Amino acid sequence: MRLHKVFFVPVFTFRFDKHDDYKFAEIDKLDHRPRGWTTPVNSTYPSIPDNDTLVSVDLRNSLMSDLKEQIKKLFYQHGIPDRFNFVDFWYNVYHEDQGQEPHTHLTGCMDLNPYWCGVYYNKGTTPTTFFRPDSNNRIHQFPYNSGDFQEYFADTLSPNLHDGDVILFPPYLKHCVDLPSDAKMRLTFSFNLQLHNEQRVPLG
Repeated sequence: MRLHKVFFVPVFTFRFDKHDDYKFAEIDKLDHRPRGWTTPVNSTYPSIPDNDTLVSVDLRNSLMSDLKEQIKKLFYQHGIPDRFNFVDFWYNVYHEDQGQEPHTHLTGCMDLNPYWCGVYYNKGTTPTTFFRPDSNNRIHQFPYNSGDFQEYFADTLSPNLHDGDVILFPPYLKHCVDLPSDAKMRLTFSFNLQLHNEQRVPLG
């Protein structure tokens, strides 16, 4: 007997090897609301500007380079095309009662959709909650208590991650951030990856 994992959603988590080189102190709370976001949060989305007061150009470029190197190794190990660029790279600073509404990283244009998306949890790892893509098609709740099946049939996933961890997920996977009133500062670096044209496979 064999259990087939049909149409599963790939999600990677790993420890960022150079996390100790990129630690930040506490950052003051700002009530800045990026366009289209419903919850106030200090964010540089979709990119960190050259004149940013928290992350210098050299620090930004070094962090992107170190993350890219480790992601390339992970992709290579799993047979995933590993020629990609960062098309978006930004940070989010959350404090108590701040967060982000459920969203995906799809652009509405097939050629512009990210290849993979990621979050580097730098400080204060309040979980990101991911939602099951086909939850609207569910006709009843499956009463599985086994740990193996709970992962397959759960409606949400909130990975237990720590400072220095990174998560990679496909752009269609909806997710959100909910911070309670007693939450401490949370700093994450988020990014979208775009595959090089020569490694793309035409659809249809």
